[in-house]
Amino acid sequence: MTLDVVLRNCRVADPFGTFECDIGVDGGKIVSVSRTIDSQADLVIDASGMVVIPGAIDGHVHFEMAYGSGISTADDFDSGSAAASCGGVTTFIDFVTPERGASLLDAFEERLRVASRKARVDFGFHVCVVEWGPRTMAELQRLVDERGVGSIKVFTAYSKRGLMLDDGSLLQGLGWASDKGVLTLCHCENEWIVLRETERLADAGNVDVSRYEESRPDVSEAEAVLRVGYLSSVTGAKTLVVHLSSKKGLETAATVRRMKARLHVETCPHYLLLSKVVYERPDGGLYVMAPPLRSKDDCEALWSGLSKGEIDVVGSDHAPYSSAHKLRSRDFREIPGGVQGTEVIVPLLFSEGVKKGRITLEQLVRLTSYNPARIYGLYPSKGRIAVGADADIVLINPDLRVRLGRDVLHSRLDFSIYEGLDVTGYPVLTLSRGEVVAQDGEPTSKPGRGKYLHRSSGHQDST
Repeated sequence: MTLDVVLRNCRVADPFGTFECDIGVDGGKIVSVSRTIDSQADLVIDASGMVVIPGAIDGHVHFEMAYGSGISTADDFDSGSAAASCGGVTTFIDFVTPERGASLLDAFEERLRVASRKARVDFGFHVCVVEWGPRTMAELQRLVDERGVGSIKVFTAYSKRGLMLDDGSLLQGLGWASDKGVLTLCHCENEWIVLRETERLADAGNVDVSRYEESRPDVSEAEAVLRVGYLSSVTGAKTLVVHLSSKKGLETAATVRRMKARLHVETCPHYLLLSKVVYERPDGGLYVMAPPLRSKDDCEALWSGLSKGEIDVVGSDHAPYSSAHKLRSRDFREIPGGVQGTEVIVPLLFSEGVKKGRITLEQLVRLTSYNPARIYGLYPSKGRIAVGADADIVLINPDLRVRLGRDVLHSRLDFSIYEGLDVTGYPVLTLSRGEVVAQDGEPTSKPGRGKYLHRSSGHQDST
């Protein structure tokens, strides 16, 4: 029998340990994980000296996202997924965000049409719920049944942008999600604290980007986590707090988990590696995102949360805007929020986490692949190197040193927030369903090869 691909001499990192094996791939699936595979193959890959992990799942990206008139993210589904593949990401989940009053179904179909023509790796969508009522419930039910949408997203902030749900609608939405087994992602910031603090700073003439973190303090995040967590415990809804940025927020998540809330937590690479001191720089606007960067103590608390299993997922919240848009004003109210990140999740966690003893290799796999697959309803097709799973496989050269920067990364963004950072350990080969989609730091796939993924609405918890 001739297989499509055989990977020999693999040292596989699993969520529960490491082992040595050969991996056989046929028809896009893993068909054999054995000490030795004697079968011939169209492509034989020698993985000697590499660390082999399942493809990463970035459940939090914003490709082709508009931000006001004439401003949109630098990456579309083509360039964004190409960058993702070079960083070892083989699945991404983006968002459908309808205007208030618009049809969720129409918004979804348009987003799917665009992504299907451009995506280089497999993908899915979360649906943002910006209002609640009978029409919303009916359309969401159709998306769950017909399109395999396994998750929604809600906001406790951004009322001026038409995204925030009031608490009554939030309670109703979580109750519906609980009944249907649908995961609810939550952007957790207290809108009224943010508005009042921003107003206070503006009244004193302190809207320079150096004061940005004060406008969205950690207490606003922690309060919203508490509120969402309590409503989750009341309804039984499965929730994921996205882009957690602070020690206070993490401590609050632990509190609501003790209330039996079915709460998961995501953080992002920038909250682990960067602190609010960058806002004092002349180019501080490049680092504006919401929630903002915090203190170095917060960074360390988040690393500790990864190590202790208090944080379940690392996603990128990839939403890059050009330097022209980010630096057009020093007034933080006029700066579009968002930074790049999908390409650097794996190398940053490997270099700054595994290499420095902050997390284990097994924990890296849990945070980037196994946990996301289970939480987002993609397991067992995604999330592990096992017979029957999709052949999403990444080879990391553990000794390869790379200096991150605009000339290395593949986002269309004209700068990098990690410019000049040296990392040790880098993906050198990425397979998506058995096809090589990135090799030696360059994308090798074509736009449109990525498949839309129907996800389980009755997702499995990560524990």
